[in-house]
Amino acid sequence: MAETFDVVVIGGGPAGSTAARLLAQWGHSTLILNKPPAKHPALAESLPPTCRKLFGFLGILERLDAAGFYPARGNTVWWGDSRTRAENFDRPGYQVLRSDFDRLLLELAGVSGAHIRHGAAARDVDLSVPDQARIEYEPARGAKASVAARYVLDCSGRAGVVARKALRRKERYSTLAIAGVWKQDHDRQVPDAGHTLVETYRDGWAWSVPISSEMRCFAVMVNGHEAPRSRGLKDLYRADLDKTIHFKRILSEATLTSGPWSCDASLYFASRYAGPNFLLVGDAGSFIEPLSSFGVKKAIASAWVAAVAVHTCLKRPEIREAALDFFSAREQQVYASYLRQSARYFQEAAQYHPHPFWLARAQTGLDPPLNPSSKALPSTCAYRLECAWRRRRGSTVGK
Repeated sequence: MAETFDVVVIGGGPAGSTAARLLAQWGHSTLILNKPPAKHPALAESLPPTCRKLFGFLGILERLDAAGFYPARGNTVWWGDSRTRAENFDRPGYQVLRSDFDRLLLELAGVSGAHIRHGAAARDVDLSVPDQARIEYEPARGAKASVAARYVLDCSGRAGVVARKALRRKERYSTLAIAGVWKQDHDRQVPDAGHTLVETYRDGWAWSVPISSEMRCFAVMVNGHEAPRSRGLKDLYRADLDKTIHFKRILSEATLTSGPWSCDASLYFASRYAGPNFLLVGDAGSFIEPLSSFGVKKAIASAWVAAVAVHTCLKRPEIREAALDFFSAREQQVYASYLRQSARYFQEAAQYHPHPFWLARAQTGLDPPLNPSSKALPSTCAYRLECAWRRRRGSTVGK
């Protein structure tokens, strides 16, 4: 007989760790299946200071402040034209290596009572029984194993262990991210050492996040069909960096120390984000343009709402359908909002770079189709998102 938990969380990233931590705190038996680490170097990400309110609400702000992450102090952007647009934050955010950030959140989940199986890669999920999901996984050592749960949270990101079961929908264009880590011989070329940098060029855009006072991650975002075939990844990476003006100048006194490596950065959403025994959380459900710097915040906020919804389902099963519809509608609305915001940026860039790369992205601002049950959500549910945000540990939606 398979081991059984209230909730099994697939993925130990920000979404998985956050949801598992909350559910464990609220008294539910929770298991995280944390797959082996990726082979390529950890990606650097910028968490703007707007994340601090969410981190404070979740009770992790002090731990993050004490972790020693490099401070995010603002943005310097060359978007469309060559004008420099600089924004300095009133208070710092965080420039993080995802491996370090994810490790901290996973540790906090374990301290809160969540069970963690490291090196456990989920392979398949059987959702055929409405009140129970069965998850097959490969442990770090030994033969294949399985575990059962009343609810499974797919927090596996782009892998989408549950989402790939005919639930995922892609946008009309694809994007490939190519990244490398550089050591700066001098910092005089960088407008501000704590700034995230963004620059557009004819058929792509580039971003840079500092890891320390000397090290930066530089990435280019190109059309997915440009995945290297006739030339190597390194040649493509350097060729696109050479198309920039300001990044090229900054890198003239820098040395590539790691990479480049590539990853799919194409947008997608889900036809539905929840069912009787599953929820698609964070990047498992949808992926937004990284230019917003809100990917991690989106994932953690999604995890919080998912945890509240599952807690409600477990404590008040009579309103399960409303709770799951609420979560699904919220995920659809968030994705649509970010999509519209990104389209406005792309429309601005397309005025200066009338290339198919920009024109295709500028036209993608329509809402993804909504689930009919979600359209009626505001009139049928007895709760609203802004009320849910004020709820603390032990609360249930609908009270």
